[in-house]
Amino acid sequence: MIIGIGCDIVDIDKTLRLGWKNDVDILNRIFSKNEIALESGLETERYYSSRFAIKEAVLKCLGIGMEDGIALNDIEIQKIDGGGLKVKLKGRIKKIADSKHITHWFVSLSHSQEQSIAFVIADNQGANFPNKYK
Repeated sequence: MIIGIGCDIVDIDKTLRLGWKNDVDILNRIFSKNEIALESGLETERYYSSRFAIKEAVLKCLGIGMEDGIALNDIEIQKIDGGGLKVKLKGRIKKIADSKHITHWFVSLSHSQEQSIAFVIADNQGANFPNKYK
């Protein structure tokens, strides 16, 4: 059963203007060490914009926003075989997702030259989906 749906769009130019790629404190506050390590140096702003859009969409699935006690780096976006993406949670965000019995996250991501958009579905029908989405 679908528990939540979230969608977010991020202007890539805004990521560039905010200078995320050059500010280690901001990167560490928003992204996990694994996410930062996976950034290849090519299309850096697009990479961070897309990951940020996914994190915002996950929060919308949970019915929450960026509030006190929510750490965006507790939402980690990981690559799976075949080029897809999956969501791994920890901390307070994981507790919220567990309380809603969410077992799977489905992520769709798209880009234009100017924007990244993410669409995320939170689901609890674990028996019906492959393990790669857990």
